Amino acid sequence: MYKEDISNYDLVVRIKNYDHHAFKVLYDRFWESLYTRAYSILGDKSLAKDIVQDVWISFWERRDKINNDNIEGYLLRAVRFKVYNEFRNSKYRSKLVEEFVQNYNPHIQTNNIEQFIQLKDTEKAIFKVVNCLPNKCKQVFELSRFDGMKNEEIAQKLNISKRTVETHISNALKVLKNNVALSFAVFLELF
Repeated sequence: MYKEDISNYDLVVRIKNYDHHAFKVLYDRFWESLYTRAYSILGDKSLAKDIVQDVWISFWERRDKINNDNIEGYLLRAVRFKVYNEFRNSKYRSKLVEEFVQNYNPHIQTNNIEQFIQLKDTEKAIFKVVNCLPNKCKQVFELSRFDGMKNEEIAQKLNISKRTVETHISNALKVLKNNVALSFAVFLELF
């Protein structure tokens, strides 16, 4: 048995020497925070658990090769990497795109340089795709998502039916979901 105050560094040293108990102590220490990080991004308990388990398995398998003084940071980055891979290869990318576009606020302020750069990259990716939409679809989408107008208001302004407005918005979201890069996952995880 180890004392509660044994350092993470000492645990990692023992794990490198195949100490299963040290691994369990480290696992118990960080499992919940890793799971919380994965779940907060994915919103899927089962998938978040699977990703965290994969990270722990990989950590055990690669324990000899890991040289990191900040093991908590290393594990959190590993979870983030696995989550991003999941986004790249799954339905979650569509969910993120829609969530970002629904909640887009051009006046978001951040003092963090990484967040600011990621925000600008995400905005650039959105606008690049939006600018390629057919004119009427682009106009409807911009009025809806960027100007905050309701579907009824857009229909009246453009003299089209509410159903046509809904169709244009749906089509625009489909195009965004299919064409916007992983930057959404990165952006949403930062905030």
